[in-house]
Amino acid sequence: MIRTPTWWWQPVLMPVLALVLGLARIARASEPPLTLDEVLERISQHPGLQGTEQKIEAARGKRLSARGAFDPKLVARGTVQPVGYYENAWVDVKVEQATPLWGTVLFAGWRLGQGEFPVYDGKLETARGGELRAGVRVPLWRDGLVDRNRTTRSQAELEVRRAEREADAKQLELQLKAAKTYWSWVGARQRLDVVEQLLHMAEARQAGLVRQVDAGAVPELEAIDNERSIADRRLDGVSARRKLDTAAVELSLYLRDAEGRPVVPPRGRAPTTLPTPPAAPEASPEALVPKALERRPELLALEHAQSVAELEARWARNQRAPDVALQGYVARDLGPGPTSLLPPELALSLTLELPVPLRKARGQLQTALAEVSRVRAERRLWSDVIGIELRTADLRLRAAIDALALADRQAELAERVAEAERRRLSLGASNVLTVNLREQAAAEAATKRIDAAIEAQVAHAEHRVAQGLPPVR
Repeated sequence: MIRTPTWWWQPVLMPVLALVLGLARIARASEPPLTLDEVLERISQHPGLQGTEQKIEAARGKRLSARGAFDPKLVARGTVQPVGYYENAWVDVKVEQATPLWGTVLFAGWRLGQGEFPVYDGKLETARGGELRAGVRVPLWRDGLVDRNRTTRSQAELEVRRAEREADAKQLELQLKAAKTYWSWVGARQRLDVVEQLLHMAEARQAGLVRQVDAGAVPELEAIDNERSIADRRLDGVSARRKLDTAAVELSLYLRDAEGRPVVPPRGRAPTTLPTPPAAPEASPEALVPKALERRPELLALEHAQSVAELEARWARNQRAPDVALQGYVARDLGPGPTSLLPPELALSLTLELPVPLRKARGQLQTALAEVSRVRAERRLWSDVIGIELRTADLRLRAAIDALALADRQAELAERVAEAERRRLSLGASNVLTVNLREQAAAEAATKRIDAAIEAQVAHAEHRVAQGLPPVR
């Protein structure tokens, strides 16, 4: 029996594999260039931002805890004395409700006391149905206008806003770093294109030089010199590709997938054209500073921090006052019992407490006022820093735009000279050495133009971030 060779499928499968690989290459080639907007959208998965989100969640947890100070509180106590001179049992259940209204505390409860009680514990005895009571405690001086619970609750609200503004500041910081890294990657691709273009021109020229050498039209040295130039440019290409790959790896720190893992962009996704140069700012830095101070999240976070410190100082100042409180309640016994227990009761009491010499309250106030002064000084410093950052960014952007215009002109002239020298070589009026020098000068001018264009984009991003805006419009 004749066996079919195990490789019978190869003539059928190989074209299919070739087609699949070809389609994959076409798909990769058709993948659109990576934009800065896409990088900034994916930066939301950056671990640095996720850390700030956890800080916000922690602040929200503290806010919830602070609100818990106004939750109703159930208090229950009881005692049973079955053996002794006085045999009795009593139970007391009470609900307290703190309110944000002038520190007022409401309470209501029920108690039952049965058996024999000594004279000094006579108030523990109730009628058969127990005693219902309700009352209120109102601070008249200390803890009236402000108390610990209300202060903590207000501070917790501000801490949430502060954490949100700090998250915004971290996001702006990462966005600016991402923009700088992105433009560095774009610049590396542009420089690689310049090197490869130089190499292609030298390789295309080599075939013609070899024919001319064989025909005796030019010395052999010309072909050798051009071959040396090819080797030199290939070496430059290796270095340029390494720099592009390194820039792509650095960009992956900010380019994340849905699971937050770094994504290294392929070379094919690097833009092949230079971006449109940014326009010079229409407004002066002095005109932009007020809006920047309103938008910058670092300053807004400090404003919330100052409000927190001022609330603490307000509370500490209040703690120096005497603790004067008025308390009243009404009570009524239910069911049968001694005649003395059945009438309704109304009672008012006034308490006064004053620590001497108030060292605790004075120390708390001193600490709080020092914190207020510290945050105020930090706010003034940040206001100055933001103004300086904006003025510096404005100067850098305007200088970068001017430098780009000059670099454009320089690159245009250098390319015209190189093209003219190549025509002279084709006419036999020049040599390879001179052409290589002209092309190298044109490549250096093109590289300077790329550097100037990238510098302008980075300066534009810094100028926007200095205003408290995202680095890309």
